[in-house]
Amino acid sequence: MGKLNILPGNVFLDLGCGSGVVSLAASRYTDRIYGIDVRKEAKETSKAAVPQGTFLCGDACDLLQELPRIDRCFIGGTRQIDAFFPKLLERAMPGCIIVAGIARIGMASKVVGLMKAKGIFQELLEIQISRGYDLAGDFALKPINPIFMVVGKC
Repeated sequence: MGKLNILPGNVFLDLGCGSGVVSLAASRYTDRIYGIDVRKEAKETSKAAVPQGTFLCGDACDLLQELPRIDRCFIGGTRQIDAFFPKLLERAMPGCIIVAGIARIGMASKVVGLMKAKGIFQELLEIQISRGYDLAGDFALKPINPIFMVVGKC
């Protein structure tokens, strides 16, 4: 949430809204929450998590035009990003912050390339999380696959 710098009144879009957990976190800062996911169950789960939000089921390319202009966007799903990214930028307000959470380094590289091509790339971060477990009367940490975060600003 820190990288998104969501302000009261911002229009927040959660692309690939999944469980709605990102939308829920964003709802602490703004009441203008929108989400899109291709899975009906994701739309319903997100709506249950954020009842005041507007969640749509379908292809982002088709649905982005139905939304107000966007101030902040979290991309949690990158399927068809080549198609929806230009449409997202058309809906982005000047100063819009876009953050993509990505599991695969190849896709992170692709998103960096898309952002660089449009002159909005800010930074690429690798976030490593580990889980603690008991080991010989002490604790050790077992790493979990890294997550990459790509940040852009229009």
